[in-house]
Amino acid sequence: MFRVDWPFVLKASLLDQFPFIVHGFGTKHFQEKELRELCQSQNLEPVFLHQAHSSRIHYLEEKPAAVLEGDALVTSKQGLLLLIKTADCLPVLIFDPANRIIASAHCGWRGTSSRLLEKLIDFLVNSFGSRPENLSVAFGPCISRDCYEVGPEVRDIFSQSGFPRDEKLFSPHPLHPGRFFLDLRLANRNQLLTRGIRKEKIEEITICPHCHPDFLSFRRDAVTKARLFNFIGLLTTDSL
Repeated sequence: MFRVDWPFVLKASLLDQFPFIVHGFGTKHFQEKELRELCQSQNLEPVFLHQAHSSRIHYLEEKPAAVLEGDALVTSKQGLLLLIKTADCLPVLIFDPANRIIASAHCGWRGTSSRLLEKLIDFLVNSFGSRPENLSVAFGPCISRDCYEVGPEVRDIFSQSGFPRDEKLFSPHPLHPGRFFLDLRLANRNQLLTRGIRKEKIEEITICPHCHPDFLSFRRDAVTKARLFNFIGLLTTDSL
């Protein structure tokens, strides 16, 4: 069950049990001012990505000199706060307690169809010897299936990537033949299960930003450029 530090951030209980990490899924009330205050109080350096709806993953040994392009970050370095911006897409935070490695991912439909999470788990396993069954994963708020209408071209792209053409993943729109509702959570959850993540180690905050006024939604609020901040970081020893 997630915990609410309302009105600013939501926290997943799977991650909240570890005192040496800081994490959260921000509401619209957690913006740049609150982020600066968090970083200053916890001695953290924020790291952003130029998110590109891709499956590109970056491992950080230190804070990069320039903003990197991609959609997932991985580090074992204390003091870095890995940030993902969303406004309907799925933010994913991962922690490997055995190796003290953290990861963050931005999963829109393009990254999901490119199997970003599968590639991220493979990267952790192959690069650091992570054991999938030991990983803790948290899904933040993302657009729900009932609000996520897509066209047939999106289903075709998923199909070409090996996803099943079933009605659990793409449910037909009752009023518009040929259009569908995409279950973004299911598509990403299945990638984790395929890679050996235990079902009980996946925590999902099932709030839909499109439906909830305390969150930002691109589909609902297209005129705004504001985004939700989602983050995870390893605290430095002097911050504990």
